[in-house]
Amino acid sequence: MLRCLTVTLGVCLLLPVASARLAAQAPTSARLTKGSIPPSHAKFRHHKKLQAAYDSVADSTHLSVRTHKGQYFLNVQRPRLTWMVVYAGRQPSGAGPAEVWLEFRTQNPQIALDSRVDFLYGTGQRFEVPSAGAYSDPGVLTWSHFMRFPIPTASLAEALQSQKVLVSVGRIAEYLEPEQLEALRDLLSRVGAYPPSAAPDEGA
Repeated sequence: MLRCLTVTLGVCLLLPVASARLAAQAPTSARLTKGSIPPSHAKFRHHKKLQAAYDSVADSTHLSVRTHKGQYFLNVQRPRLTWMVVYAGRQPSGAGPAEVWLEFRTQNPQIALDSRVDFLYGTGQRFEVPSAGAYSDPGVLTWSHFMRFPIPTASLAEALQSQKVLVSVGRIAEYLEPEQLEALRDLLSRVGAYPPSAAPDEGA
């Protein structure tokens, strides 16, 4: 009886801590409404869908695009990559955000061997960023694993001027192909974080 009481008390004490961590990672769906997508400052050719969600409690907008949808079937294991910028209010203003958040999702049996994301681009340039948080979701059929990385906007914008970028987390690697690069250029352009001089020419 005493052991059961101890276990129950321990769970009750941990629940507020776990809830607080989840609340800090991302706003709950109850706080989010559909936001408006800011206009782009250049013409980018891609078929990826940008989405905007407004957080009424924090008075901020989350603008995101998914470059890799992920694929898990038999021996095919491909991660899902979602990129997001956050800015105050409903429309961006002033300088662009300092960070672009990357959510890197895998599913069992695919698991990253470390918690750093590595970018390789251009003629051997590279930079890496440690994870700012991770969690797992049991799901319906299998576990999903999530890691979030705060990517410096300036570093990402520089990498996006290349024709191909390799993104790797714990030996799980994906290329950013031309259309995916265009989608990320578009994302940064809409918040004033992609240099107009580096944007593709509309007449090209």
